[in-house]
Amino acid sequence: AGAVFAENEALRWIAELAGMPAESGGVFVSGGTAGNLSALVAARWWWRHRAEGAHYRTRGLVVASTGAHSSVLQATRVMDVDLVRVPADERGKLRGDALQAAIDDLEAADRERLFAVVVTSGTTNVGVVDDLAATAELCRAHDVWMHVDGAYGGAGLAAPSVRHLYDGIEHADSFIVDPHKWLFAPFDSCALLYRDPAIARAAH
Repeated sequence: AGAVFAENEALRWIAELAGMPAESGGVFVSGGTAGNLSALVAARWWWRHRAEGAHYRTRGLVVASTGAHSSVLQATRVMDVDLVRVPADERGKLRGDALQAAIDDLEAADRERLFAVVVTSGTTNVGVVDDLAATAELCRAHDVWMHVDGAYGGAGLAAPSVRHLYDGIEHADSFIVDPHKWLFAPFDSCALLYRDPAIARAAH
């Protein structure tokens, strides 16, 4: 149908801005809160599925910056998973060395529970972009899901003057941006993109 085609074209445009692969895709949801929750549900499903059920009764663990949006905390509460908050630097940015230290400080059993790292591309108050490239490298090294919350500032991808701040976002497993913010859409919504939409379909 025409509306679905238009939705997919808009999602494809956003995915290309982020440098995500051609097979990526997603859906529009009601807002960033729903987007973050949906992405983390998919991340937990992926973690459990790969373990062939071994983690089905295990309480999962998410790592995020102290500067992460409150909806990330809300999502972990709804999902009944634990959240480790990593201190941001003096400018409010999550740095790779701080993230590495937080992961290193986890007990071995907690590392087994870690299924996702949430980073922000444009904090709501001041627009800070976390160190996405370092996060992507760490997520690959530890084999955990990388979710980028760009609800507020993700649209900065369209600005050549600041595009370099988003380096590493192309490795995200999921990414959200709210078109009604910097993309000036007239209706509240959240574009939710997955690197592998098949994971989202299975999880939801």
